[in-house]
Amino acid sequence: MHRQHLVSRVLLKRFTAPGSRGAGPQLYPFDLRHPHQPHKLKGPAGCGWVQDFVPFASGTLEAIWARTEQNLPRAFTSLDAGRLFDEPEHLPVLRDLIALHWVRSYFYRDAFARIYNDFRAHSRHWFLTSGQELIRAAALQEFGLHLTGGQGLEHITDELLRPTDELFESGALLRIRMEEMFKKVSDRIAAAGLEIHTPVSGELLIGDTPAQTLRMDQGTRIYGVALGNATTMVIPLGPKHLLTLGREHAQGVLLDEGRDVMNKLQILAATRHVYYRPGSGLERTVRQNLAAREAEKNP
Repeated sequence: MHRQHLVSRVLLKRFTAPGSRGAGPQLYPFDLRHPHQPHKLKGPAGCGWVQDFVPFASGTLEAIWARTEQNLPRAFTSLDAGRLFDEPEHLPVLRDLIALHWVRSYFYRDAFARIYNDFRAHSRHWFLTSGQELIRAAALQEFGLHLTGGQGLEHITDELLRPTDELFESGALLRIRMEEMFKKVSDRIAAAGLEIHTPVSGELLIGDTPAQTLRMDQGTRIYGVALGNATTMVIPLGPKHLLTLGREHAQGVLLDEGRDVMNKLQILAATRHVYYRPGSGLERTVRQNLAAREAEKNP
């Protein structure tokens, strides 16, 4: 499957409004890379996707995601009707939703690439220094070569690392790790309480990296932290619902300040797009936060 959605279409649909002239539900995709170009309304199917995000065996991975996504409409119906905590069969679905979007994201893919490249660099350095005898033994066993010079050591080391490099470059390692990590995150948050927060006024938007880890550090919210260092995870479930993981199930309101903080988080965490309901007035919020981010980069 070449067109792979990072944000579930059923989730994006919750940020839509009826299209004009029978066009169907539409939402507003704001391209953060080109903020001054015209932005056209699109349906959920045309938003939140990346070409060949996971290029290796993506069909089987999509089947795993589908097992969660196919249960979302019923969970959202329960949420909108105020029955969510009276119908506990939907709670694991929403936990898996946040795990899915945390793993199926630019954030996780880029973190995986950094970890792999750092690990490879450290491994290569060790083999060429402390591990030279292992490389010499491998060269003799695999190729019948007695290594003497440094160039030979480097060549054999790179040859031994090449199969793993090919698996990484093909996307196979990412494919395997994403499935493993989805299960790991799902298991880790399986007992977490779900907190549903509703804005007192205004609406929430959603970015292309909607599930975020958060940690409070001396009164400062830090997002994008490692899962083990996070105090909570958050994801918008629509313009009027924010899901936060906690110790117990709870419902509450989101004051204007909290709503603005969560919208800012989605904008800062997004890589390419944020999405919001047409008529919500959130374009101004997006542009203000973009201007503030640029000002911080270029003081």
